[in-house]
Amino acid sequence: MNTTADNRRRGVRVLGLSFAALLVLLFTITSIIYLRWQSKPEHWEQEQLRLAELPEVQQEAISESLRNRLLTQWSDPGEKTPVTEADLFGQRRTIEIPYAELNTWIKTEGIELLREVDIEVPESTPTAMIDSPGDGLLRISFEVDREEIQQVVTLSFVMSITEDGKLTSTLKRASAGRLPLPVSAAIELVASQTDRGDLLDLMRGNPVGPIEFPIDPSKDGLRDGRLVGLEVRENALLITRETVRRTRAEQ
Repeated sequence: MNTTADNRRRGVRVLGLSFAALLVLLFTITSIIYLRWQSKPEHWEQEQLRLAELPEVQQEAISESLRNRLLTQWSDPGEKTPVTEADLFGQRRTIEIPYAELNTWIKTEGIELLREVDIEVPESTPTAMIDSPGDGLLRISFEVDREEIQQVVTLSFVMSITEDGKLTSTLKRASAGRLPLPVSAAIELVASQTDRGDLLDLMRGNPVGPIEFPIDPSKDGLRDGRLVGLEVRENALLITRETVRRTRAEQ
């Protein structure tokens, strides 16, 4: 016959075992979170390894080739000489930008070049990469190297562009290392790195643009190229530009 003391001991033992199991579970969860936070994303590590294995001279050649190709294809060499206004405006061209080439350019000169043309890139972001996991989202990954954070942050966007060139991108997924982040936390993290309102608008799904760059190189040129199409593929980004009448004076 069980005594009250035996029942009490049995109850204490059950509670103790339950408490110990809970501690083990919490420790396991905490360890997983810590390891996922500390680990770099797999796609980042693979791309950095690919870049590290490329000889420096080859990296520079790839970057120069991409830069020259984009400049040439955005402008109009090879298009028919404008005769009428129909020839002058409304011409479209689609340009393919492979992520491997784009990331090579980012590594060799992209970050510094953006800073040279007054596009703010925080000093705490030494490098970045762009790709797509194949689900139609454009994935942008960048290092954050600050006293309180040393990690790779990954942001995945759904992007669209209207016929008049308004670009909309909405942040769908975010992570730090291999640890998923709430979208709101990712936006706050980026906001802490920059005060550019247009960048934050893009993250929040607010339309920006139109985005235009010169086609005619002279300051008296009549045409700009407007970004009117964007398609995210698994291995490359496709952009479409249309020739439009220049509406701003070139400085």
